[in-house]
Amino acid sequence: MKFPFTEDTLGKKLEAGTGMSVDCLTCRRHAILDVAGLVRRLGPDQSCMHYDLLKVLYCHECRDAGRDDRNLHFTNHAVTPGKRKGWTLCP
Repeated sequence: MKFPFTEDTLGKKLEAGTGMSVDCLTCRRHAILDVAGLVRRLGPDQSCMHYDLLKVLYCHECRDAGRDDRNLHFTNHAVTPGKRKGWTLCP
């Protein structure tokens, strides 16, 4: 591991083997994000900082109901090797 350790992109988050979850503060929904899926969809250079993720993610329930759909809170999670389910960095 290189120091100082930075995890500012989805690719670095996937390489480090960590995860993320998101909570909608409007409707109280909670979801575990699929980091590997986000890397495939958005690319490994996509920033995983809060304000950058707000530009690409939203709450479907709140959007359908006409409520504020970007009132989100992201949480970083350390994921143990046994729970990674074969995550790999996309070429």
